[in-house]
Amino acid sequence: MSLEDISLEQRDQLAMLMKDLSDNPTTRKETLKLVKQLRPSMSVPELDLEEKTNSALEQMRAENEKIRGELMEARQLESLEKKRAKLIANGKARNDEDIKEIEKVMLEKRIPDHETAAEYWDWMKQSAEPTPTGYNPSALGKFDLSKYMKNPIGAARNEAAAALNELRGNRRPIGI
Repeated sequence: MSLEDISLEQRDQLAMLMKDLSDNPTTRKETLKLVKQLRPSMSVPELDLEEKTNSALEQMRAENEKIRGELMEARQLESLEKKRAKLIANGKARNDEDIKEIEKVMLEKRIPDHETAAEYWDWMKQSAEPTPTGYNPSALGKFDLSKYMKNPIGAARNEAAAALNELRGNRRPIGI
């Protein structure tokens, strides 16, 4: 349908409708978008300016988020380095190899704190008395049986008291 096929009255009504749509603040933007969609080569400064502004704003937001991310990462790395240095300063780690081992324990045991992980790692390094390997045929060789020959009840009582004193003197939990 072209403008030549419609009457002057219809053309005036269409023109008045377009003017009303473009003058109304609530419909102006949508009307301009529809015009731009129908005729993309047509210059609409209002839309072009808004599009350029939004594009620049989005680019600045992306750059801002990138900078924030880099700053947060730098702060976290700085905090991590301080925690590592504190472990060495407190004597809980001797070198970077110890710190790697402590951080490995942190990951395996899900320990969030370097100090706690260092204490746990130190505790894990303390080894129990090794169990003798092989067969020990005579356990009786470790005991002085002459006390038992003279007074078996008194010797047993003394041996039990020594065992209790040994257990009370050791502050490590039993079984660990």
